[in-house]
Amino acid sequence: MLNNIAIIIPSYNAKNTITQALKDIFSLLPKSKIIVVDDNSPDGTANEIIRYFAQDKRLKLIVRENKDGRGSAILKGFQEGLKDKNTDYFVEMDADLCHDPKYIPLLVEKCKKYDIAIASKYLKTSKIIGLNKGRIFFSRLSNYFIKCMLKIPITDYTNGFRCYRRSALEKIILNSFFSKGFISLSEVAYKLHKEGCTFGEIPFVFIFNKSNKSNFSLKEIKEAISTILKMKFNFRQLQA
Repeated sequence: MLNNIAIIIPSYNAKNTITQALKDIFSLLPKSKIIVVDDNSPDGTANEIIRYFAQDKRLKLIVRENKDGRGSAILKGFQEGLKDKNTDYFVEMDADLCHDPKYIPLLVEKCKKYDIAIASKYLKTSKIIGLNKGRIFFSRLSNYFIKCMLKIPITDYTNGFRCYRRSALEKIILNSFFSKGFISLSEVAYKLHKEGCTFGEIPFVFIFNKSNKSNFSLKEIKEAISTILKMKFNFRQLQA
């Protein structure tokens, strides 16, 4: 039984999926701890969580005042999770049912051999279901660009379904990041790569959930490019 893991879930307008996601996790991993960081979702995501899980001590809900991005939400969750010294593994995943909890034990098992384990959409036996060709092309193009710039030995830089050892997260300063959006996935990986951490990947089936609108925006694309360039050419400032 896995009882030394914390699962970090950022949420924004996830009312339609968050309850099922949490139920699925607790059904599979009843001893797990979950930290949900919600950016004051206007659709009432936080109220939905409170409605079903207000008395469940396994779950901690953090509601921030403003929409501050997926990346900063994950970092906030890590900071909270690290307060519990009994937690050895930290899993991050999305709230929209794209990440099946059944892969969590596989990620944790892989993380026993590596510092960071990633569920990759781009391994030979992985699958992508429900995502249109344009989005798949953009995702592959983004991954190729980031791979050429950062040269981390992984195939998927942009999927937020990962497991980290405590010792890995303790090596980096969680409040010293350029980015707040999705590109923080690559920024965390790059900082850990520079610290000498090792990476492992598992194949998984990514199922795009159309009920949740993407929070991806042109602003985040610009932030992503800017962050990659800062990491590549000004890493000393990142460490300051």
